Amino acid sequence: MNSKPPADSAAVIAALSIRGLLDLVVAVCVSRGVTRSELCGRTRSHAVSAARQELWWLIRNHPERYYSSQEIARIVRRDRNTVLHGLAAHQRRLDLIRAICYRDQNAIR
Repeated sequence: MNSKPPADSAAVIAALSIRGLLDLVVAVCVSRGVTRSELCGRTRSHAVSAARQELWWLIRNHPERYYSSQEIARIVRRDRNTVLHGLAAHQRRLDLIRAICYRDQNAIR
């Protein structure tokens, strides 16, 4: 069994590392229970896709540097429209969580 990440995954990890973004990768991997290879590779399961979209959202909203969707697409070796879709999907999940929390907070009062 080969323990090395696929070439595409390794290239994405290297690109993220050069930009100092591996801390985000580690945080998403730990919180979502996925591997770096899965997160940066081509796996299309729902859990991995959601984790990947969260990573893209975190990169896009990085507090120290602005990353355009085109830059993110180049870093993660994806089409820009795929990244845009992922950013929107993660934002919808965040909005839903906020709405549920707001509703529950108002129900307590």
